[in-house]
Amino acid sequence: MTPSDQGRSNRPLAGIAWMVGGMFMLSVMDTLSKHAVEHLSTPVLVAVRSTLVLLLVIPWVARAGGVAALRTRRPLAHVARGSLSVCSLFAFFESLRLLPLATVVAICFAAPLFMTLMSVALLREHVGWRRWAALLAGFAGVSVIIGPEALDGELGRGAWLALTAALFYAASTTTVRWLAATESDLSMIVSQNLCMLAAGLVGLAFVPWAGPDARMGLVILASAALLLLGQRMTFRALRLAPVGAVAPFHYTELLWAALFGWLFWREWPAAHVWWGAALVVGAGVYSIWHERRSARPG
Repeated sequence: MTPSDQGRSNRPLAGIAWMVGGMFMLSVMDTLSKHAVEHLSTPVLVAVRSTLVLLLVIPWVARAGGVAALRTRRPLAHVARGSLSVCSLFAFFESLRLLPLATVVAICFAAPLFMTLMSVALLREHVGWRRWAALLAGFAGVSVIIGPEALDGELGRGAWLALTAALFYAASTTTVRWLAATESDLSMIVSQNLCMLAAGLVGLAFVPWAGPDARMGLVILASAALLLLGQRMTFRALRLAPVGAVAPFHYTELLWAALFGWLFWREWPAAHVWWGAALVVGAGVYSIWHERRSARPG
């Protein structure tokens, strides 16, 4: 093991703590987002939140060297990734209007499954039969989560919107794999939110204007800050410990979502959501374990 490898993998407990903390922050962000969509249209919410995120990253840009830190060799790739993120966010916010928070989060656990399929199709990555089996089990779990709600009016529309959000999120995340070779994290965050701001402003032309009052402005500001904080905490977790050690704790997001959904909306996922989530989480944890085991020398 090289010194750099040791530096990344010698603090698994700290890495797990950072991952759990990051998932908590992102769950609070989702809770605030669900509250916000009850009062604001999606274009307004997207436009305001992306503006606030861009304002919050200004100190980061300044520390990194100013505008020069945002130079890119692949502007069209950034636009493509930003467009995928826009589709994901719009679908996610709309699903929050229609479904319990924990159900939306559980359906969005399909994103890693879609990412595996895309890594095979786009990145030519090899997936053995065990991971294919886990993938099929995961999608079976997603179908159980959606279950009888798939054809049930607004609930069905919400379920398909959440699944659409997971699909576009997976596509956006997969593009990071080939953008990361030449582009910085900062340039990807800024370009993504510029695309979201543009989409939100265009969307304002199609909905009645009802901007946030002071209270909702604070809610969206907190949501934007929690988004950045949660992302930074998960990045920190992955630097402190191997992916296989910390990635399973990503699924603690479902527990937080269920708790917050019950506390604030008296929502509790139906039994089929928990059974389906167990299949999805089990498939994801097995895939992580198998990949880590296969990576060991000898």
